[in-house]
Amino acid sequence: MSDQADEKTVYNIECPCCGARITIDAANGAVVESCEATDQRKNASLSDAAQLLKEESERIHDKYRQIVEADKTREAEMNKKFKEFFEKTKDESPQKPLRDIDLD
Repeated sequence: MSDQADEKTVYNIECPCCGARITIDAANGAVVESCEATDQRKNASLSDAAQLLKEESERIHDKYRQIVEADKTREAEMNKKFKEFFEKTKDESPQKPLRDIDLD
């Protein structure tokens, strides 16, 4: 028999979402071992939870400040564009809008 037949091929697979792991024997396709994901929330203390909430709050406030700053610059850009288009159309006479009844 060949050396490859004597070797057992085993695959260790870890879930990227939760971290659970399973070990599969490739020869017969059976699950050899499975380990559930450890829930870090179960091991956390209240002080750790308070720290996580504080960090999350700071992250939210930073994101909000970035959005407000982007909105301020956007407002200035929109005002500039409005003035440019207003200056372009300032000399043109307004056209009477077409109505459905006028097309008959």
